[in-house]
Amino acid sequence: MSAKIRNSIPIESGRNSRRNGGFIFSLLFLLGIFTAGSAAESIAIRAGNILTISGGMIENATILVEDGKIKALGQEVVVPDGVRVIDAKNKYVAPGLVDAQSRLYVIDGELNESRAIAPELDILDAIDPFIKERQEVLAEGVTAVCVAPGNRGLFGGLGAVLKLSGAKTAKDIVLKTNVAVKGAIGISRSNQSSSLARLENYSSIREALLETQAYMQQKRKYEQELAEYEKKKAEKKEQAKGDQQAEKRDAASRESKDKPTRPAKPRTNPTYEILARVLGKEIPLQIEAHRADDILNALRLADEFDLCLILDKCTEGYKIADQIARRKVPVIVGPVSTSFLDMPALEYRNHDTRNAAILSKKGVKVALGVAGRDGASSKFIALAAAMAVANGMDRGSALRAITLTPAEIFGVADRIGSLEVGKDADMVIFRSHPLDAFAQVEMVLIEGKIVYERK
Repeated sequence: MSAKIRNSIPIESGRNSRRNGGFIFSLLFLLGIFTAGSAAESIAIRAGNILTISGGMIENATILVEDGKIKALGQEVVVPDGVRVIDAKNKYVAPGLVDAQSRLYVIDGELNESRAIAPELDILDAIDPFIKERQEVLAEGVTAVCVAPGNRGLFGGLGAVLKLSGAKTAKDIVLKTNVAVKGAIGISRSNQSSSLARLENYSSIREALLETQAYMQQKRKYEQELAEYEKKKAEKKEQAKGDQQAEKRDAASRESKDKPTRPAKPRTNPTYEILARVLGKEIPLQIEAHRADDILNALRLADEFDLCLILDKCTEGYKIADQIARRKVPVIVGPVSTSFLDMPALEYRNHDTRNAAILSKKGVKVALGVAGRDGASSKFIALAAAMAVANGMDRGSALRAITLTPAEIFGVADRIGSLEVGKDADMVIFRSHPLDAFAQVEMVLIEGKIVYERK
């Protein structure tokens, strides 16, 4: 009997030991993961030249990254023990580049809707996060893109700013949704156009905005009537409490005579709901317009409805630069060169490579976009900026036009666009200045994680 007892004790102890051992192993494994993750997120870059964009260039300085954010930046930064140090002493560190006119992540056929007015459609529904061109674009220093619907509709839908982080779902690559409602005026079909057709575009957009104003007025009227109904209903309830006997005597007559009627709720219209947010300046209206008269019509809409307007493409903007500058309307110029396009295209008949330079010198806030044939064309954004410089644009303004300015236009400058403490650690290490002819990308980081490294 004692032998049986002695034999049973080790068996139970062995089970407990295995349980405890498994628990301890799991705990140590998890601790190892968290420790390794924390170590991977802490990086220091010792750079010969840091192009902050917002504060000029700092020589021989250090950027300290923790938890995906820039924790410290300057010449006196102390690097904690155990932090990985990247040597970029003879190189340039700049913010990740941004293409404000990209087709990356979206198949061309998904860019346009058959309806002319469909502002409620969301480009996110067409996003493919597994698109193979991402790595090709990333290797040229692009860390974010703005993707918007196409130009076949007068109101094409909602655009978004996306990061090239490599995440596997659309929601995980999104930096910001609803950055603008894409519109278009004067886009030719099959390289054929007329003044009457372009004027009809303007008139149809204006009519849709007027209908939205009427829709908003109807909603406000309903809300007012509903408030009055609720007030009368409450008053009647209080009156009934104070005079229950009188209420009983006159129940039949008062029921039919004094009972308040609930107002009928108007039907919700998704199109007008989005355009109402445009009219309320919650969402900018991004209008693609090429000819000078179409650009002026876009400006007329902004004047009449007090819109937050973004001019897209703006091919002949150089002809009316003073009027654009006076209204302080930001412009996304693209393409800088028609070599990025399938030509001929009627809209670019009067294209001028000096467009960005002329607008910038007049004081217009200018961002640059590639506006290429496909998503892979976004890799040419630094080349587009260099070409703008070659045609008269200030070098600093051109670099800003592919970093901080598009971030400001689309409302994400608190996260990206410049190297500042507290912002996302989206950075690129270049062998030379980003706009130099022979500039090469050495490394790309998004939120402190190395996502590309030249071998």
